[in-house]
Amino acid sequence: MNYLKFEFDLLDDLHEIFIAELMDLDFYGFEQFEDKLIAYVEKSRFNDTNRELIEHFVALYPGSSFSEQDEIEEQNWNETWEKTIRPQRIGRFLVKPTWAVEKQSDDEILLEIDPKMAFGTGYHATTRLVLKQLSNIKFDGKRVMDAGTGTGILAIASVKLGAASAVGFDTDPWSKENAAENTIINGVENKVDIRYGGIEQIERNEIFDVTLANINRNVILEIIPFLVNHTKKGGVLCISGLLETDEEIIRDRLSEQPVQIIDLQQEGEWILLQIEKNIS
Repeated sequence: MNYLKFEFDLLDDLHEIFIAELMDLDFYGFEQFEDKLIAYVEKSRFNDTNRELIEHFVALYPGSSFSEQDEIEEQNWNETWEKTIRPQRIGRFLVKPTWAVEKQSDDEILLEIDPKMAFGTGYHATTRLVLKQLSNIKFDGKRVMDAGTGTGILAIASVKLGAASAVGFDTDPWSKENAAENTIINGVENKVDIRYGGIEQIERNEIFDVTLANINRNVILEIIPFLVNHTKKGGVLCISGLLETDEEIIRDRLSEQPVQIIDLQQEGEWILLQIEKNIS
């Protein structure tokens, strides 16, 4: 399988916005350096329309540019990502890959995440937002759903905060294997159920105390009724993967549901909404 490599020259604070846009175009390997972002996409999944979309997006940010490199063969992506992924302290958590050496303090909760892809390591603002927000939720004995689980980091974190169990699902093939591996690394494989697929993976009668969805605006808009229906009355939903410009349309969609927004958190241009499902 061959890949195309793209190099973007852009300010550091634009990296996460570009990564989110590129993921919608099926890019899934990223390297971040100072004022430079490198992105990879399977050659078979890229076309001229995608190239035009990238040109248009880059043009929105004066001073930014990109170049397309020659076709390259598949390589050990993990070896490449290991060079840039470093331990992070996010809220109550110390998030690190297994190969990193970092001493955990007595009051920190360790999350060891070995990614097969770039997201779900805590490097993206939306992951950080959710991890921080989890500390404000009571998890003891509760059941959690993690929609778009990725590396499984949020499901794993929920269990480490006291949840009785968690179900995570994702439509990306790499996620099932990677998330399952991460549950084993963190010793929670008996409490976290990783499923490959979309919302059809959740049975009609499955109801959760806490629902997490860190995906993107279009998917969230589509599945809001599903997320609410599978959350118990009085339960909590946290949704992220959203830009501040998405807030109005998300609020409009939520107004159609028996819920109320109880908190909004923001990091840069990214936001998180914490929602409570009405009891009556």
